[in-house]
Amino acid sequence: MLDHTKKTGKRNLKTLRPYIHKQLEFFIADDIDICTFRDEMASMEHPFFALKAGDTKVRQYKNGNVTVTIRSSAGIGLATIFDKDIWIYAISKLQEAINNDQPISRTVAFTPYDFFVTTNRAKSGRAYDDLEKALSRLKGTSIKTNIIYSQDEQETIEFGLIDSWRIVEKQKGKLEIGMVEVTLPDWLYQAITKTKVLQISPDYFRIRKAIDRRLYEIARKHCGSQHEFTISLDKLYSKTGSTAVLSKFKFNVKQLSKTNDLPDYEIMLDLTTDKVTFKNRNQNTPQAEASCKREKGKREVHKIKKQLLKK
Repeated sequence: MLDHTKKTGKRNLKTLRPYIHKQLEFFIADDIDICTFRDEMASMEHPFFALKAGDTKVRQYKNGNVTVTIRSSAGIGLATIFDKDIWIYAISKLQEAINNDQPISRTVAFTPYDFFVTTNRAKSGRAYDDLEKALSRLKGTSIKTNIIYSQDEQETIEFGLIDSWRIVEKQKGKLEIGMVEVTLPDWLYQAITKTKVLQISPDYFRIRKAIDRRLYEIARKHCGSQHEFTISLDKLYSKTGSTAVLSKFKFNVKQLSKTNDLPDYEIMLDLTTDKVTFKNRNQNTPQAEASCKREKGKREVHKIKKQLLKK
């Protein structure tokens, strides 16, 4: 009789089954309903995106010891803050999937229709052309920055706003003809998985002007849920990445302070000190408290699920 208990280690290794569950090839965004929209924190802090189309000038922004250089390739212009809608759409869909313990991938597939509806855009033929141009600008825009770790350590890195994109022309598995496929850069994907994102108002997509969208981002990043946040006009001007002259920028801020219809925040300009103050219009309201409770509840549920999976 053969002794099957001896020297089986190597033979068993050769007979192991291959991994059945490989990394998800792509993440289909249309299958996920967004409850809350999210934006990435570093891009809210620094002006990664241009405020107007056709801007090909290399731009440099400094904040303390951190320097950010933004440039475009092939003369197509820098990605604009309206192109960023693709980012916010993808980030929000992925975050929603994470909250529901669903598998995700750096490659996000979606139909233009779902993108247009989600981001409050028209569904015209021109919109499809604009989507392609936006994807090209995102692919062609690179960011170079130095990251300060400590007094003796820093790192300079350069990355693109997206790694690649394509429109699927033929049926491929679950992908339908005409579906857009976008591969996010690893650094952005890591930011999402490490929750370096902030919830933003769904009315963000209704903000008409590029400068107003940028001002909302800055208010959301720095004021957050605090009562108010004050910043000098000069520093705010630098943070927006505006290419307008300072006097024109000041005029735009003044006009916005008159209409005062930004989502979530009031804006006030003190003409004597050139200080701009953002006030949280939702603070301490029943709606804000309810929203905080919902978010806290979601985090607790997610935490419990993770603990159960580890057991």
